[in-house]
Amino acid sequence: MKETIGPRALSMLLAALLVSGTMVPAVSAENESRGWLDTFDQWVEPRDMSMYNPVIETPQRVPITEEIARQHPGVIILDPKRVSEFQVIDADVVPTSPGKVSLTLQAESSDPGTRDLMPDVRMTQGTISWYWTQDTFVYHEITIHNYASSAASGMVILWSLKDGYGCGVPFSDLAAGADLTVTVPFEVLPQHSSIGIKPMAVEIRVDPTGLTSWMARMPIDAIEKYNNDAAHLFDPDGGENLETSDLYHFPFSEGYRVLLEAAQAADGTTEPYQSAYEIMQRVHDMMEYNNETMYVEYIFSDLYTLDHPSPINGKYQGVCDEYGTLYTAFTRALGIPTRFLSFTMELPSGNITGHAIAESWNGNAWIHSDPTWDVFDNPQVYRAAGNNHINITIYGDADDSYYTQDPNDPTGDGILRYEDFRTQILLGEVPRYN
Repeated sequence: MKETIGPRALSMLLAALLVSGTMVPAVSAENESRGWLDTFDQWVEPRDMSMYNPVIETPQRVPITEEIARQHPGVIILDPKRVSEFQVIDADVVPTSPGKVSLTLQAESSDPGTRDLMPDVRMTQGTISWYWTQDTFVYHEITIHNYASSAASGMVILWSLKDGYGCGVPFSDLAAGADLTVTVPFEVLPQHSSIGIKPMAVEIRVDPTGLTSWMARMPIDAIEKYNNDAAHLFDPDGGENLETSDLYHFPFSEGYRVLLEAAQAADGTTEPYQSAYEIMQRVHDMMEYNNETMYVEYIFSDLYTLDHPSPINGKYQGVCDEYGTLYTAFTRALGIPTRFLSFTMELPSGNITGHAIAESWNGNAWIHSDPTWDVFDNPQVYRAAGNNHINITIYGDADDSYYTQDPNDPTGDGILRYEDFRTQILLGEVPRYN
């Protein structure tokens, strides 16, 4: 995880290090030094510090009412008794663009004996958005076919089954045997929804009775994330703490797994503080501390970690920097600005150890998070554990093409080598930990 800094920033960095009395040895491409890892004895071991965790309130979403629905044209309330009626439909699912997939349903035949009794309109294809952002409109394209022998009119509805509401768009005079693609703008109402997994369903109702002609749950669930515009959960660093890199992959292609696991961890939460806490605990539970040499000398990306669980218990492997990486990937994927921090500290024994943690922005402040120790919003926990001389570093972007002179670390393998101290000292935050 390295970020090249300019001459002025470098001079400030060196001055800060000299003042603090801590100087990281230079690293060249010719030697076998582990860089700044040589400045401490080992990575810090896990500790269960959950007794230091705050009591987390769990505010629930507000159920949508008929009055609220009337304030949002196109919004329709779903009877909760109907949720179980939507069965998953078989379809070919093909990614088409970031955050969207194309669905092609198997062709359905119509019973000629019933074609004239009622309109028969069904979905045949669609382009579905599989993640959406709070307080926005998400557009889904649904292609329908009229299997009846006469023209049909009605409505196409896209439901969020968990949130209990949907958005509908009317269609009219669809000729017999004809196709029509309808764009359904789904409105994401943050006060009536939550972060996490969103099972989707499509329903087609026909006139004049409004009866259901076709209905099915989509074969891919959507995921709801926070809105990062200026009016919502804005990153105070201009988006730097939401970026992807060779450590953090989302929200498309192979990154769907990252976003999906993040959504499972924070599912049902409604506030960034609560979401970050749930993710911290989930990462702590899904990881197993492994201080083999490879995990000590390298840092592994989210995808590498997800692809290489323990064959014994299925848990993900690594030391605290992998814990912090997975946490950062999950929170950023859901729109929670997060920065990855690492620091050295002196143990009561006198040994110098290194540790990696993270901080997440809740809209007002940076909230400390340590998935290795299972502790949240308590940066003084390290002092409480008897540690001193804590020097903190905040890391920028990671590029897998840097420092690949190690033949066992080819470019693009998700394994990044610690080689140099090319990061920014977070001077303003040091007093909170010292």
